[in-house]
Parts: sequence; C-alpha cells; structure tokens
Amino acid sequence: MKTSTIHIAFIILFSVACTTKNDHGHEHGTEDSEHTHDNDGNHVEQEEFTTDSTSLSMKSAEPKSDNESNIISNQENEVTVVVPANKGIEYKFYLKQHEQLTYEWKSEAPLYFDFHGEPLDYEQTKYFESFTEATSDKMRGIMTTPFEGSHGWYWKNNSGKDVSVTLKTKGNYSIIGLKK
Repeated sequence: MKTSTIHIAFIILFSVACTTKNDHGHEHGTEDSEHTHDNDGNHVEQEEFTTDSTSLSMKSAEPKSDNESNIISNQENEVTVVVPANKGIEYKFYLKQHEQLTYEWKSEAPLYFDFHGEPLDYEQTKYFESFTEATSDKMRGIMTTPFEGSHGWYWKNNSGKDVSVTLKTKGNYSIIGLKK
C-alpha cells in the first residue's frame, strides 16, 4: 500500500512540475509560442508540410496505427528522419500508462524540440503534456508514461538546410510514425 501511495504521489508531483510553457515563458499552444496543436493534437506549422520533402528510413517494421492491438513487447527500433529547412515534423509512439520508453536521438545540427504526449481523451479535453522543450542536437533517457496515448517529439528546424535526426527507441509500444 505504501508503494502505491508513493508512486501516485510521484505521478502527481511529476504532473504538477511539468508545465506547458516554453523557455521564453509563453504558454504552449498560444500565438506567441514556437508552435500550436490542432484538434487532433498535431503540431500546426505556418506553412503546409509535404512528405515529399521529408525522407524516412527505418531499421524496424513499418509505422503502425496508434491502437493498442499493435503494441509489440520488448522491441528496439531505429529511424532516421529529415527535418526540412525552416519546417517542423512530429514523430510519435502509442504507449499504455506507466510503460517505459528508452530513447536516444541525435541530429546533424541543433533543433528546437518538444518531447510531449497526448492522452487518449485528447479530442474531448485538449490536454497534452510537454515533458521537455529545448534546443539541442541530442537527447537520451528513459521516460515512464504518465498516461495512455501518443508520445513523441516535435522537431523544428530553424536553419536554411535540411537536418537528419536518428532516433533509437526500446520498449513496449506501437509506432505511429511521422505526423503532419
């Protein structure tokens, strides 16, 4: 019983500690922030995104839909995506609550990123949670998902040339893949 109480307290503390403000103090999803979400929880760009300008290579199975029946246990994947010059892309995974996702990504140049998730009821609540927002050329760690739903990265390339990102993941999940 004590362990459950501590675990729940940690989740509550983690949820309270995570904010949806970027490093400039603007609320996530407002006109002043780096990006916004549409009704499906996807990031909205000023310009239209086309998959013709983005390449994707995977060392695993093809991306799967975001439903529970496609979860594969103990899998390891590696994907390389190209973030077009002056554009952003999003790459996501579907995970159940309290699953661990081990990850490591590296890019050829620093990118703005938002590591975040949307719960299953996003359509009704419009709630999402940003776990990390920063600018970097790499990140690695292990995350325990606070809720069931889609989790992943939005990378924004503010440079004048395309930048490749290589993402390695391990865990129990299904691949949603690139989202517009």
